Amino acid sequence: MKTKERILQEALRQFNERGISQVGVRDIARSLDMSAGNLSYHFSRKADIIIELLTRFRKSNDLIYERYFEIGPSLSGFLDCLREVFNNQYEHAGLMVGQGEVQEIIRQHFNYKDAEHNRKDFFRRIFTGLRDSGELTLSAADIDFLISFISLFGRFWMIEAAVSFADWPREKIIDYYIGLIERQLSLFKV
Repeated sequence: MKTKERILQEALRQFNERGISQVGVRDIARSLDMSAGNLSYHFSRKADIIIELLTRFRKSNDLIYERYFEIGPSLSGFLDCLREVFNNQYEHAGLMVGQGEVQEIIRQHFNYKDAEHNRKDFFRRIFTGLRDSGELTLSAADIDFLISFISLFGRFWMIEAAVSFADWPREKIIDYYIGLIERQLSLFKV
């Protein structure tokens, strides 16, 4: 495995275990038996590691949504899509829970307004497709509500899970939160 990949894997492991604010470049380098200077050849700052991890995270989520759109609208397909997204978030938990530092990096290095617009567009396409296919009965206001609901839910479910269900296995946690979304969507079932 290339050094850059080893650095990213180790950084993500440590971020997930200890939190972003508790991990420095020297910690990552020490775990890999390399000097901080050697690590800085690949990533000059911790923020650069976070940026690369966030970029990969976003690309993998985009692929999940693209697969959903290739298959076509179905409620079960949407819940499966969310399960994959939640698993991806879980694998990047240190980035999801370490919001303060990550938010600043996102503001500085990503066009967040465009990313947010694209995410809302994904969900608008999903909910419109579920309405048009007869899976859900949704007005335009209902679609707007569900977009806001899913956006809020997606941002904060992991924080609640870390506090309330720390002793639960990953699959049980994800099943629980997918169940909450499924229950919310059932209110709009045909």
